[in-house]
Formats: sequence, C-alpha cells, structure tokens
Amino acid sequence: MNTLRFLLPYTYFYGSRVKQLKYNVYYLIIDWAVPFALLVYFSGFDWQHSLLRFVLAYLAFISIYEVGYLGNDVYSVRHETNPRRRVKSFDPSNAVISLWVLTRVAAFAGISWYLGVWRQPLWLAYYAVLIIFFYLHNVLKDNELKVMTFVNLAFSRYLAPVFIFLLPAQLMLIVAPVFLNYVFYRTLMYMDSKGLLNMPNRRAPAHKVYYYLLAMGVSVVLSLMGHSWVPVAITGYYLLFWSVVQAVGIKAPEAE
Repeated sequence: MNTLRFLLPYTYFYGSRVKQLKYNVYYLIIDWAVPFALLVYFSGFDWQHSLLRFVLAYLAFISIYEVGYLGNDVYSVRHETNPRRRVKSFDPSNAVISLWVLTRVAAFAGISWYLGVWRQPLWLAYYAVLIIFFYLHNVLKDNELKVMTFVNLAFSRYLAPVFIFLLPAQLMLIVAPVFLNYVFYRTLMYMDSKGLLNMPNRRAPAHKVYYYLLAMGVSVVLSLMGHSWVPVAITGYYLLFWSVVQAVGIKAPEAE
C-alpha cells in the first residue's frame, strides 16, 4: 500500500467515493452549492471571504469524516457478510492507518486554530457529536437503527462548511429546509439502498422532480413562518436542477 496515496485530507474521500469528475460535479451541485450560497448571502455577498472560510471549514470536516470512512472500510467490513470494497485490494497496515489519521487530526487542529474556532463550544460539540455518530454507524449491526445515525451524518456533512459562521437566527431559519430538502431525501435513498424501503423509481429524475415539487408546500409554509424566501429558494433550486436533468435527458450520477 502506497503510504502517500491517501495521506492528505480529501484524498481518501476522492479515491473511495468520488473517483470520477462527474461525482465532484454532483457533490458541487447537491451538497456544496446551497450551503455556499447561503454563506455568501448571510455574509452580505462577500463571496471571496466566504469561499475561503467555506473551503477551510470543509477541509476540517472531511479530515474528521475520512477517519470514519477509514474505520468503516478497513475494520467494519471485516465483520460484514457481503462487504462493499470501496478501494480495490485495500488492506493498509495499522501503522499506515495511524499516519493517515494523525495527518487528518493535525489538519483539523490547524484549521480550527486558523479560523479561530478551536475553543468555541459549538465547534467542539458539533464534531464530538459527529465522531460519536460515525462510530455508532460503523459498529451498529441493525440497519433500522443505522437510519438514525445516517440522519445525523447527513445533517452534519451538509452544514459543516457553514454552521460556525452563521448566527443562531440564521441557523434556525435553514435547519428545517436542510432536513426537508437534503437530509430526509438522502435518508429515503439510504433506506431503499439497504432494503428497508421499496422505491424502484428513486433514481429516475422524474421521481426527484415530484419529490421537490411536493416538498414546495412545506417550504412555502416555512417561508411564511420565517418571513424569509430562503426555504422556498432552497427547494426551488433542487426542483430546478432535477427539472433540467429530466428535460435534457441527462443521467445524473448518484452519490456514493
């Protein structure tokens, strides 16, 4: 195993989950565009400063998240009946794993210090919860219980690049739309992939268009409650994207 192959943060995520440019584009559209746009909006459209903070906060997040991936792909798969091998012939030594983990912990600590958030209770609590639930997601055997650990992970990964930079009122405004448009949607896909639901049409763009079209009702109510167009805009973004995909006939990739 080449020690340097997955030494730096994001390299393991790319090598085991992204793998191709189209998946980077997918994550840009589905996972990153809306949180970044929200950060820019709430920062008074200071996009340059927002971009720097977004990238650094994401690197801090993926540094910790990749440790969970490594735990799952190296150790948890050893106890699975039909393990899903993310990387071909992947069996690094404990010494190599330790080096990769230490590099990521150091990156997280360095970014936390640079951003000036390393002593903020919210930052520390957020990542403590993330670590706990990724550990539980790796060790639990009951797929029905793992649905809830997945909910925690999906919520954490979506807001990780922006939560520390937003005011409490701003966070409260976007939490419900994030659950509706991303966490709940991804959870349904996860449950179907694990055989807990039967959704044979879930990969079809039309299914996604109808999902966001029907979600718009809740988003309108959330916008009225919060006196803000943000909830409707988030749903509208995903509705527009999948409508274009359906109209053009593009086969969009699914997240790993």
